[in-house]
Amino acid sequence: MGQLDAQCGEDRVAPLRSGADTPEARDTRARIVETAERLFRLYGYQKTTVSDIARELGMSPANVYRFFPSKGAINEEVATSLVHRLLGIARQVAAGPEPATARLVHMVRTVHIQSCALFLDDRKLHDMVAVSMDENWGVVHYYIEAFAAIVADILAAGAATGEFAPDATRFAKPAFGAFAAFFHPQLIEQCLRNREDNDLEQTLQLVVRGLGGDPARIPAG
Repeated sequence: MGQLDAQCGEDRVAPLRSGADTPEARDTRARIVETAERLFRLYGYQKTTVSDIARELGMSPANVYRFFPSKGAINEEVATSLVHRLLGIARQVAAGPEPATARLVHMVRTVHIQSCALFLDDRKLHDMVAVSMDENWGVVHYYIEAFAAIVADILAAGAATGEFAPDATRFAKPAFGAFAAFFHPQLIEQCLRNREDNDLEQTLQLVVRGLGGDPARIPAG
């Protein structure tokens, strides 16, 4: 994944030192990320410095730079952690016992609700994730690929039972693209500002029909 360019005096790139993959190092990295997320939520990404993160952890900024080459790299890791949370929710719903159409619909609705709660209820976190997604295309690429894989699994199950067309899995990424406005932090904000309440439901009907499914199988929202 890419790293953010330097944004301030402290946001510089420093070489990682050896021995950075021990259990102790992984624990320290996790604590840095957890602390950074909390401070980003509290003060905002732009106002939080590596010195602030180090002070909160009781260590020096130089020690933080042993594990992350820049503040941008920490931000990228925080954004990746948030993406993992959303993907975990998506996988849990997708693995449910319902028919494929219902699982697809419930997953999209659930991730949309969770994305709104995560990205829109906390403005500072929204801005932090927006910066990371603008500058770290690795995060965006990973999210698209992982989510499309979850969609593909549901579509494969639906194709096997005759709910979807036999070649439905070919359209996993386009299906994800149709739902992107309801997941991406910046697009969600724009979408909610301009849309009518039934936009998501209309999109679900369009996608299910396009996959060879029956919109009548869509459970009530």
